Amino acid sequence: MEERFWSKVNKTSECWLWTGSCNRDGYGRFCVDRKTMYAHRASWFLDDKTIPEGLVLRHKCRNRNCVNPEHLETGTQKQNCDDRIRDGTFKRKLTEEQVRQIRARSTESQNILAKEFGVKQGYISQIISGKRWLHL
Repeated sequence: MEERFWSKVNKTSECWLWTGSCNRDGYGRFCVDRKTMYAHRASWFLDDKTIPEGLVLRHKCRNRNCVNPEHLETGTQKQNCDDRIRDGTFKRKLTEEQVRQIRARSTESQNILAKEFGVKQGYISQIISGKRWLHL
């Protein structure tokens, strides 16, 4: 597995770039035992590091395609979101008004609402149940 992983990495003088498949957000994907994981997480684990419970991996270099363990660090989800807002990579798909509309139409089919607003049904469910957009 380790040899297969590193064969998909281009080590430049700065970042170690993932050359395998990536998701639509630019994060590398790597399959282990028929399960897909982020390539930067695989690199972290291959470097014998762990991610403490409740924390996530962050890219210090701001390059989502980088798998250099020295360019990664653990942090909170809030820190990760703050990074994305600062870097301009945080995409909020819905407006506050749209969220209010979704909640007002909570008795309608979540699948229909999801198609109409261009998000997944699970996201609609989380909006309606109050697990997302808590400030509204």
